[in-house]
Amino acid sequence: MKIFLDTSAWIKFFIEEKGTPEIQKFIYDKSSSEDNIFSTSAVTYAEIYATITRALKGKRITKEQYNQIKNEFEEQWESVDIPLVNKTLIEKSGRLAEQFALKGCDAFQLASALAMKVNIFVNSDYELREAAKANNLVIWDPCDGEFSDDSTNVAANLKN
Repeated sequence: MKIFLDTSAWIKFFIEEKGTPEIQKFIYDKSSSEDNIFSTSAVTYAEIYATITRALKGKRITKEQYNQIKNEFEEQWESVDIPLVNKTLIEKSGRLAEQFALKGCDAFQLASALAMKVNIFVNSDYELREAAKANNLVIWDPCDGEFSDDSTNVAANLKN
């Protein structure tokens, strides 16, 4: 199964908020099978660092937690696939931004997921989720509860 981790959901793995236990369980469970491939966008790296740095400066996390998060993120980052950033991907993100009035990074996330031909788009951002649905992606939001493999939509998408 090809799984795309959008920053809005993946950050929950590292910083405690609604959906944290669900995304942690999901990533641990799905990482145990070589049949599952995680992917993300190139902008995710900067977005994760921006978020954890803001959390540190805002005193939501300690310096020790920040360093632990960085180490764990870097370890996970090594095992995710990222689509080639090229003119086609960049232009696709621009068209998606225009079509769905998305923020630039969100459009780039969606363009990346579409380029990777993912089965599941893991996301916690409403506007991006709606654009992903319009592009026929199966979405799971960790804030909605635990992931279920027996979802009809997931099973149908896995056949494609």
